[in-house]
Amino acid sequence: MMQPQSPEDIIAILQDIERRSRQKAAGLTQQETLGQSWSAIGFRVANHHFVIPLNDSREVFPVPEHVTAVPKAKSWVFGIVNLRGELLPVLDLKHYLLDKPSRVSKRSRIIVINDADINSGLLVDEVYGLKHFQREPDEINTPSHKDISPYLTGTVYQQDTQWDVFSFSKLIEDERFINAAA
Repeated sequence: MMQPQSPEDIIAILQDIERRSRQKAAGLTQQETLGQSWSAIGFRVANHHFVIPLNDSREVFPVPEHVTAVPKAKSWVFGIVNLRGELLPVLDLKHYLLDKPSRVSKRSRIIVINDADINSGLLVDEVYGLKHFQREPDEINTPSHKDISPYLTGTVYQQDTQWDVFSFSKLIEDERFINAAA
């Protein structure tokens, strides 16, 4: 490739590149330009990988040292925590879905459900943070576990990992979830 001799040559080359780029981009739709991407919060319960839409969660925080037990509640009610002066009931999602109580570790987190009518948090084994996918979720074809399938709305794949789209809306509509008292 020949080296440009002057600043004018460099400017001419850059203008040519810009002109060709604009010509190629003119035929693309906005969706093609941006790409079909979808973002969600990834988390794990046992060996199941889930994602939730960003607007389904109000916040995520580590399990506090002090959790108050709730007498006469279902076994999957983890307890009540004080979150900046607000009392928050927390449910053990693994125990609720799989009938296996969680063992709290340094990776355990509480995801606060973003719903105006339900003030609650869910204990999960690990939160992976924000996950970006190249496409929207597909409808769920083969649920990873029959007890979980009523709470799923789709599936996305990333690097050979199946991420099931968990629906807090379906969870809080479940009669069993609403009746947490034993």
